[in-house]
Amino acid sequence: MKETAQSVWTNCLTFLSDNIQPQAYKTWFEPIVAVKVENNVLSIQVPSKFFYEWLEEHYVKILKMALTKELGAQAKLVYIIKMENTYGNKLPFTER
Repeated sequence: MKETAQSVWTNCLTFLSDNIQPQAYKTWFEPIVAVKVENNVLSIQVPSKFFYEWLEEHYVKILKMALTKELGAQAKLVYIIKMENTYGNKLPFTER
């Protein structure tokens, strides 16, 4: 059976939830969306650059452990930062 990004990430989340505080799990891991898995690389979407930086600073070791458990020693994690256009179709500071 071919692994899907969602199944790999769900298994990682189970490991993470067993190893970190519930509030930290809810805050930092529930908002993440699994995008794809290919060649032992899991791509996940995070809400912002700050979110990515926080994960890298505080949870990189446990993320690596979870991913290695699921995909093996060659596992890698790729972050996709969700960009939202907060101005609708209008760009700020346009000249007329």
